[in-house]
Amino acid sequence: PLRLPAYLPHYDPRDQPYEHVTFDISHAGTAGSDALEMARTLGERISHVHLGDRTGTFRDEHLVPGRGSQRCAQVLRHLVSSGYRGVVSLEVSTRKVDRDQRELDLEEALSFARTHLNTRSDPSPAVLD
Repeated sequence: PLRLPAYLPHYDPRDQPYEHVTFDISHAGTAGSDALEMARTLGERISHVHLGDRTGTFRDEHLVPGRGSQRCAQVLRHLVSSGYRGVVSLEVSTRKVDRDQRELDLEEALSFARTHLNTRSDPSPAVLD
């Protein structure tokens, strides 16, 4: 079995007995799981979402959503269609870029989130301002 001490007690929360789960899209990919399938399985247990992407080249890259291999847009649209009303936090690494690039990356990430979360008629807490 895969051993990832940073993800104790386990890297996949689906079989854990938690009533509330912070669903990290980038971590799902790190665990080798399909983020959309994990979101579907976790269902109403999802209480908070960390939105970030990854390509698979590093353990947890926290890329701007849409720049990696995770199905971030589909996960966000699924959350909207399933009635998710919790918080979605951008989790984008900006440590290795200059200020101008950091601002561009964060603007792109926020735009991505807004685009895929603003698909409901009622702008609720899931919509990032």
